[in-house]
Amino acid sequence: MKTTETEVDAGLENQDQLVIQRVLAGNRDAFRILISRYSDPLYRHALCMTGSPDVAEDILQMSFIKAYQHLAEVRGRFDAWVFRIVANGCKDWLKNIRRSHLSYDEDDQASGFATPEEELDRTELRTDLDRALATLPASLREAFVMKHVEGRSYEEMADLLGTTVGALKMRVHRAREALQALLEEKYA
Repeated sequence: MKTTETEVDAGLENQDQLVIQRVLAGNRDAFRILISRYSDPLYRHALCMTGSPDVAEDILQMSFIKAYQHLAEVRGRFDAWVFRIVANGCKDWLKNIRRSHLSYDEDDQASGFATPEEELDRTELRTDLDRALATLPASLREAFVMKHVEGRSYEEMADLLGTTVGALKMRVHRAREALQALLEEKYA
């Protein structure tokens, strides 16, 4: 018999609840299970939102500390709850930081471009996209990153952010329009 995605999610939620119970009963080391289970996707989200590996790591660490301190307050899915902590940490950082552009670290994989000119064009486009993305309000940037960088479904996004699918579709649409307008100035 094939296991459905809903059954897998329910199983993971039950496992998380058991870990939380162990932590609250005094087994502080059990919290490491939750950290290892959710660090990678939360880090990737923080990195996409901030553009800085160091800042993303700091936000992630502070978020897990806060989650540990308030673990008894978890209602519902732990992953959605801790995601909101990380997302709010990113938004707070974005509100408090003043910078001219957002930059991503280049990945270590070899380029698929054949010539140095194509590679230069790719780098320039990435820089322009990063700058345009940095000008978006945090809510639009978050929706765009979750949809187009992380590849999440609108339903998953709505669940994690505690909002409606319609609201998220509108945010992604507005983000695309804003990015298109900003990039058309140079590439039109």
